[in-house]
Amino acid sequence: MLIQPKRVFGIETTWIREYAKTYLPNEAGFSYSAEHLRQIGLNLIAIRNILRRGHVVYADKLDDPGALWIVEGDDNEDNKYRLTLTVISEILGVSLVKAERVQVEENGDEAA
Repeated sequence: MLIQPKRVFGIETTWIREYAKTYLPNEAGFSYSAEHLRQIGLNLIAIRNILRRGHVVYADKLDDPGALWIVEGDDNEDNKYRLTLTVISEILGVSLVKAERVQVEENGDEAA
């Protein structure tokens, strides 16, 4: 069971969850590196599950249009991931910059 983070980025969390629930990756501006996903063993269904149930733990406005968000969540199989995204909410543009599996150690600490 994941420890739920504080709701600091509640608006961002709601936005990314609704985006993932509403749109399939081919219906809205979602971009990603297929090679990167293959290297870490993720597929688009897992990404969608992480976004649908995850929490935004970091958000910062970029100099270019959009913002950098970090989403943490699980892939529906209790594997925890941290996704780094660039999000342009006005055009429903989401780009997966980085995906990494987070190892949860026995004492509850996380190790990337």
